[in-house]
Amino acid sequence: MLEWGILAPKKELYNIDLRRLSANEEKVVEEASDKFKELSKRRELGGPAEEKKYISELVITYCKENSLAIDIEQRNYLANYVFLNILGLCGIDLLLQDDKIEEIGVIGINKSVYVYLAGEGWKETNLIFRSESIVIDVINKIARSLGRRITFQNPTLNAVLPDGSRLHASIPPISHVEMTIRKFRSKPVTISDLLNFDTYSSEALAFLSLIFQSDYSVIIAGNTASGKTSTLNAMFTYIPLNERILIIEETPEINIPHKHVIKMLSNPGLGIDMRSLVEDTLRMRPDRVIVGEVRTPEEVSALVETILSGQARGSYATFHAQSSEEVIKRMVSLGVMPIDAASIDFIIVQRRMLRYDTKTRKCWEERRGFEISEVIQEDGQPKLNNIFNFNIKNGQMVGSPSKAKKIDEIADNFSVSKRELFDEIDRRKKLIEKISKKDITFTDSVYEIQNALFKLNDNEIEKKETVV
Repeated sequence: MLEWGILAPKKELYNIDLRRLSANEEKVVEEASDKFKELSKRRELGGPAEEKKYISELVITYCKENSLAIDIEQRNYLANYVFLNILGLCGIDLLLQDDKIEEIGVIGINKSVYVYLAGEGWKETNLIFRSESIVIDVINKIARSLGRRITFQNPTLNAVLPDGSRLHASIPPISHVEMTIRKFRSKPVTISDLLNFDTYSSEALAFLSLIFQSDYSVIIAGNTASGKTSTLNAMFTYIPLNERILIIEETPEINIPHKHVIKMLSNPGLGIDMRSLVEDTLRMRPDRVIVGEVRTPEEVSALVETILSGQARGSYATFHAQSSEEVIKRMVSLGVMPIDAASIDFIIVQRRMLRYDTKTRKCWEERRGFEISEVIQEDGQPKLNNIFNFNIKNGQMVGSPSKAKKIDEIADNFSVSKRELFDEIDRRKKLIEKISKKDITFTDSVYEIQNALFKLNDNEIEKKETVV
């Protein structure tokens, strides 16, 4: 029996577009695969096209030798199975091709593989693995380009794939064999997406444009997979494209549209941690510094240190917390002095939340901006002032820039009166609403907003999709 396969398609499943094989067809695939392995050792093939042609010929030859009659359609799908079995990822490659899938989860043997679909949540697929060895083989195929390997002596693997996707896998004795792939989003989230998906209101996005354009440090907090990094990427639409950006991360996730970007990765194996990289930035004259996702005392300390150094116009990070109050409490618990925690200017909280309709009896997930708060220092302690909050009853973010205690400071930053600042917020709100109605690419979205804010010259942005 083939070590992986396809179950009968069902309406409630995510069904992979592969035929379900009979027992005899599985035997053909298995034995043709063994024959290919044997022959390929003595013959060098030139690439996928030649490999597929050779596999197709091999299936025909095998069937003739075993007196099996097959038609052209059957030959094609059997050859495709052999290709996926030997040179592919046993069906996982087909899931990786679907842009609607955000995450892929293998949860064991003889259990359906799961996928997380945007706007729908987790769904079972009709793909199944029948042995530990085939899952281990798939994991190592994926990790091969990184020079990594999972073994019983090294039973866990965490890696970032060349396309930016994140792989986590474990095998016995850690687990019964599991693999999770968090896919890299090929089309970055835009400011328009944040409005059209009801993640933030247009007024909140207009206010945030002032915050990110100004010399403020911002934390974007939230629970797992709430879209923190995607939102941070989108917010850099508001930052002039000619600025020098330094990005310090443990794993590469930030992918902003600017040209003048330096990315540095910590490497504990070489004794290079986040804190030492932050110290290096003091000699690099950055305009903005991003300290990736901060979790440990050392990473939080590195972020606060870059804020306190005053070396950049703004410092930014993502953080796991459910509220702005929790951000401050957790940072203090991780060793940050309360007076230093007050150096953070603004906290944005975004959540992945479960919603339920009592009429249809259906659950679904949404990503929503929950809070936009400013941090005010009072008597050496950080105090929070909520400017925007999520109203769970109507599902909307409510609030007003006028609630910000820093509003006079923001007006001074832009050299305008408060009245003029509110007029500017209204202008930006209308701009965001106008652009959100257009069916345009991420690059063109960046260009339109940047041009409206800064009057770009055509040579200040590469108007092509490779900008990110």
